[in-house]
Amino acid sequence: MSDKIPIEQIVQELQIVSQQFVSVQTQVRELEATIQHLSNQIEGNTVYQQVGPLLVEVDDIEVLNKSLTETCNQLSEHAEKLNGRENELRAAYENAVKQFESA
Repeated sequence: MSDKIPIEQIVQELQIVSQQFVSVQTQVRELEATIQHLSNQIEGNTVYQQVGPLLVEVDDIEVLNKSLTETCNQLSEHAEKLNGRENELRAAYENAVKQFESA
């Protein structure tokens, strides 16, 4: 019974990390699409940003673009770390299964 606990913990953490990875990847794709759409805006068009429940007119599109790009880069780095952790957990799971099967 105690042999199953580490495997169960690995599986649980693997599920959590996998879900977080997918969520962060989705956020990155959404930000990339937003940045792309922002770059296609015709000069002079009004751009709004959601702040809580409000839509607020953006005074400086370049500042918004920089902020979105920084956030996207940070999330991409986080996704890479999550992907690395997911790979570690998969290897640990495979190792634990092999040990369980050989016992």
